[in-house]
Amino acid sequence: MEKKKMHYAWKIMAACILIKIGTGGFIGVAMGNFITPIVRELGCQVSQLTTYTSVNAISMALLYTTAARWINTKHIGRIMGFASVAEVIGLAMMGMYRSVEMFYLSGAIIGIAQAFTGFVALPIVINMWFKKNTGTVLGAVVSIGSAAAMLYSLLSGQLITHFGWRNTYFIMAAASAVITIPAVFLIIRRPEEVGCRPYGEAETAPDAAPETALPAGEYNLTSKQAFRLPLLYIAWIACVLYSYSCGVSGYTTTFSTMELGQSTAFGSVVGVCASLGGVLSSLIVGRINDKFGVKMGLLWGTVTTAIGYMMIFLSYSNPFFVYPSVFVVGLGSCMYMVQCPLLARNIVGSKHYSEIWARMMMINSLIGGGLYSTIGMFYDRTGTYRGAFIMAICMYAAAGVLGTISVNQSSRLHEQMGQAKA
Repeated sequence: MEKKKMHYAWKIMAACILIKIGTGGFIGVAMGNFITPIVRELGCQVSQLTTYTSVNAISMALLYTTAARWINTKHIGRIMGFASVAEVIGLAMMGMYRSVEMFYLSGAIIGIAQAFTGFVALPIVINMWFKKNTGTVLGAVVSIGSAAAMLYSLLSGQLITHFGWRNTYFIMAAASAVITIPAVFLIIRRPEEVGCRPYGEAETAPDAAPETALPAGEYNLTSKQAFRLPLLYIAWIACVLYSYSCGVSGYTTTFSTMELGQSTAFGSVVGVCASLGGVLSSLIVGRINDKFGVKMGLLWGTVTTAIGYMMIFLSYSNPFFVYPSVFVVGLGSCMYMVQCPLLARNIVGSKHYSEIWARMMMINSLIGGGLYSTIGMFYDRTGTYRGAFIMAICMYAAAGVLGTISVNQSSRLHEQMGQAKA
């Protein structure tokens, strides 16, 4: 009996994982443990250095629509491959800078490249290849990337301690090149480039009996239709709120080293705890969306984040309490990377999803990522991150409410479209 050949979609998933644990993982910890030693050596403010992240986000956002168009029309392996090379170069350059402003150059280079490999690109590639279990696959890819970030947070803390922050950037760049670049050039393709259909797409004839429950992808809105719907803008505001408030968790390492006065090694363990929560979050949220629906995913993020940030206030009396606190915060940290694209796909369907999601992500990143450095100003101006933690709780709650409203309205729209087809 002939053995059934593995579907190419699983190779695509493996390549996406290598992107997340290579360039994606190392770039994800390019600040974190580095903030304290760089600020001390260069004599700059936290918000000055973390402006790197804002430059990164803005540069990325400006190329999102171009990236979505190229990924759907050009040789996807070469595009994402050369982008990965640019990411490695930008990361390595960070070990050579003598002024804080030079970090903005790497922020721009990496941001432009990540438009073709990051927040927009990977959901588009996964949606392109998986027509069922999309949330579970996306959640698995993101969770493995979060696991890598957990390891790298601990590793970078040790490397900084033993080799200095400059050499650590060089080591991280070399490792990311080895892990990611060959896989992208060799594996990443569109379905038509390898002559097969996406995983889960019906192989039966068009007149085959339909399933009892139509999948969300059956309701495909064009870009023109989608952007005329008020419910899309409600969901869009929710995504922007997640974009900004998710950034607060990125400051928990700096919170432990600067505000709580702990060591770099202590801060790296804090990053590990946050990443461990993120690993579980991505798996759980992806599965919740596939099994119970988008609204339950929104609820999960709201509850875990509120509990986590309320717990973190206890670390002022006992610094070690920051460990379980940031773990719980991490359980809701994937809302921007996993929940937002699934929320958008639930509303617009899969056919024109890439174009619509790219336009949404442009604004998400310009506002959320562009304002990332302002979170550091809570500490620069007040000497504490308390205000940032309270703000995150409020924003998550507001995003959950708005997301739920948009899902309810979307369900009614789907029913109306179904009746119109009947």
